[in-house]
Amino acid sequence: MTKKIDKTGSWWGDFHIENEKNIEWRIGPLKLIVRRLNNEWHIAHEPINDLDNNDFFWEKKDTDQLPDSLNNNSRYVFRDTTGQLSITPQLADRPIISRPLTPFNLMAGEEVTLYVSTSLWLEVATGSSPKKILQSIAIQRLSDTWFGPSTLEGELCYASTTHCRLNYEDLPQRAHRAITPVLIRNHTNTTLLLERLNLPTPLLALYVSSSEQLWTPQVTLTREKDGDMAELKIDNQPPNVAEQMQQLNEARNKVDNGVLFRAFNTIFS
Repeated sequence: MTKKIDKTGSWWGDFHIENEKNIEWRIGPLKLIVRRLNNEWHIAHEPINDLDNNDFFWEKKDTDQLPDSLNNNSRYVFRDTTGQLSITPQLADRPIISRPLTPFNLMAGEEVTLYVSTSLWLEVATGSSPKKILQSIAIQRLSDTWFGPSTLEGELCYASTTHCRLNYEDLPQRAHRAITPVLIRNHTNTTLLLERLNLPTPLLALYVSSSEQLWTPQVTLTREKDGDMAELKIDNQPPNVAEQMQQLNEARNKVDNGVLFRAFNTIFS
């Protein structure tokens, strides 16, 4: 029997799964299989080979493959299951460190916008009012990295697998990644060398455009003339692009007024 494959719309949202059915999602580098039984949900996932696939790729289809055939599999037992399943994209639970293709110098008094692409997590939940969260899964496994001037000052982050770009058109469009515009302002009298950038992903909301591209609000990083502090400002609205935007998820952590002050060497290096 030919399996129905769905490549339209979004890979996230609310779905109904019939009893004893298996559904497979392929979202960028992730394979996800969900199986529903009378009293159980089975969830399994594994990486697939096209980690650097530039296509805006995803698909959903019926499958005969059982979740138990994958190494990462879990069972969730209920009195009964209703068939309601939701998948929600999320930003990372730690900051992500991104690099430009090559380090560059931002001249005194100048500013530039970088476009940073970051991999997402997905949250699998069942039911409604309230939903019961079953699992949170990284679509692409990221390496741990420490960012800071010493082992005593800094924080544990994820290392990005892609480079930030100066031009949005140069950034590959991928279904499993979100784009953040980062405006960097150098208000000092000296040149700013940018080799690495600490993007505060847990502080960012998640939006989707009319073309299904995922975005976050703009982040503005300002280095002032005096001192070793930098201002980090997060917009409370979607980025100013040509497309309509809809919010999908709130930030994991809240910032009251959208402005923070951080030590310069915990944001840039």
